[in-house]
Amino acid sequence: MLAGRRTLRRRRESAAGLAVVAAAGLSQHDAEPYVARRDDDPPRQRDLAVGEIADRLYEIPAAVTVHVRTIAVMSEDAKAASTEHAELTLEEIAELLPGTGEIMASVGTCWWKCAYAARGGNWELAAYFVRRVRSLQRKLAVVRPKYSGDLAAFEEQHIAPALAACDGHDRRAFDRAFAAATDKANELHVKWAKPYIHWTLPDEPPKDLELSSP
Repeated sequence: MLAGRRTLRRRRESAAGLAVVAAAGLSQHDAEPYVARRDDDPPRQRDLAVGEIADRLYEIPAAVTVHVRTIAVMSEDAKAASTEHAELTLEEIAELLPGTGEIMASVGTCWWKCAYAARGGNWELAAYFVRRVRSLQRKLAVVRPKYSGDLAAFEEQHIAPALAACDGHDRRAFDRAFAAATDKANELHVKWAKPYIHWTLPDEPPKDLELSSP
């Protein structure tokens, strides 16, 4: 995946290369990051077109907006960024952004760890992973705006109750919220023509974290 903030160098007076990566809100701290792979969208038909970045400023933090607004007035020659190995255009950078498959794989990992952290009574860790799911889904709404309405409703109706249960250390409320959110997520897979994706909680807890209460 892109290590944009560290390897992209500004070309002339432009922050174009950095703007695309920052605008999508991508982070190296996503759970289980994946090397970018093509999902089922053709490479040239990805939902995030370069022109949409400037059009979607209202979804981008104010600190980034100053850079994004420069894209529309840049010369074609300036719409590129150099790395140690190559020069990339904005279109090429946009195509390298994680797609739905990569983001949702990280969501699944966080959701799995969240469940077992709650079962172990480690409510701070469980809440952390609920927030990670929320953050990842907000990023998905930026790079795949066609899902934004469903994702916003899902956050309000399912993520918020799960987080509230974690904050209240309420196992029963958490189990209800977790089950309802999982069912709704699988309903949305069907709605968005992915009925073959049906997420289930693995029988085994993750092995890379201490999940019990400290």
